[in-house]
Amino acid sequence: MLIRRIFVCTAAAAGLGLTLAAAQAQEDHSAHRAHGYQGHDMPMPPPDELGRRRMGMDMRDMLSEDVIAGLKEKIALYGLLTDNELRINVAQMGENYSWYVSDADLRGDVGVLVLSHGVSKAGDRIMTDSMRAIAGEYPTAIGYGMAMMTSSHLQAAIGDLEAAGARTIVLVQTTSTVHNSMTRQWEYILGRREESSYLTVKPVETGAKLIFAPHMDDDPLIAGILSDHALEISIDPANEALFLVAHGPEDDFDNELDLPVIESLAEQVQAATGISEVRAINLQDDAIPPVREGNVRQLKRWMQQAQRKGKKLIVVSPASSADGLQHHIKQDLIGLDYTFNDKGLSQHPNFTEWVVNTVRQQIAESHN
Repeated sequence: MLIRRIFVCTAAAAGLGLTLAAAQAQEDHSAHRAHGYQGHDMPMPPPDELGRRRMGMDMRDMLSEDVIAGLKEKIALYGLLTDNELRINVAQMGENYSWYVSDADLRGDVGVLVLSHGVSKAGDRIMTDSMRAIAGEYPTAIGYGMAMMTSSHLQAAIGDLEAAGARTIVLVQTTSTVHNSMTRQWEYILGRREESSYLTVKPVETGAKLIFAPHMDDDPLIAGILSDHALEISIDPANEALFLVAHGPEDDFDNELDLPVIESLAEQVQAATGISEVRAINLQDDAIPPVREGNVRQLKRWMQQAQRKGKKLIVVSPASSADGLQHHIKQDLIGLDYTFNDKGLSQHPNFTEWVVNTVRQQIAESHN
């Protein structure tokens, strides 16, 4: 759920380490091809050699005064930015695009649409590779992006699945729980909710039956990933303190519902690894600065307390993708002596197993 934030106010700029001038200097206008069309009345671009459909519209063209006002109304973080800061922020977000993963000749009446935030070229490729197993069984596509201002990448993905014969599509969401604004935006676009959590965009049009699969939550397979990632960097479990640092929702109400899930994961990890102290925290990475900064301070207090007890500090993140939230965590913890396994969940075989099990279970239940 990573929103790449750019602030010039002192408190927020400290979190990302970029000034407005620096952000402007980094801009490459030729690369701003992200969010695509707000409607579905324009021809979809053809897939590239890897199966990706990139919508090909400069997102700055979408930032009218009304759109900017809508973003500020819907997203508390954006309400703190000037219009120009918001434009730069949106321009540097990851793109919304679809990636068809299955072979072109695979056909089936059940398809799979994976919904992922998307983080980077490398991180998205790792996520895509984790879907190869399910993509060999069922026509499978991934919709990358937060869908804040468009739904056309999801329309493209569903269109590709329908073209492969899918009349039922299982929707696999790679957010950890249901308690976040990005999940609600996807559910709005896919017909499960009446109200958007970001901008109001056109819902997808499909004749297929859409099945919403459960989230990862505190599934033992996910706990197993975190345990393995912790043990990869653990040397002396009895004298270590492990911190599970998650993205978390921006809203405090969602956060209260989300925290018990990662705390359950922490309990499972402690039981599996024998690490003497395991704590979990949501950074609320997209929350307004005072909220996020408060969580960072709490995390640092915990780590310093453990350090004073003579414990070695290790950090793992239950982020589904590699190369996203991990960068923020490293920046937050500069100056502390700790070891960080910055792998994403999708880099572990259990993640593929969780996807396969989830899809098969949903298909079996739909036939009952």
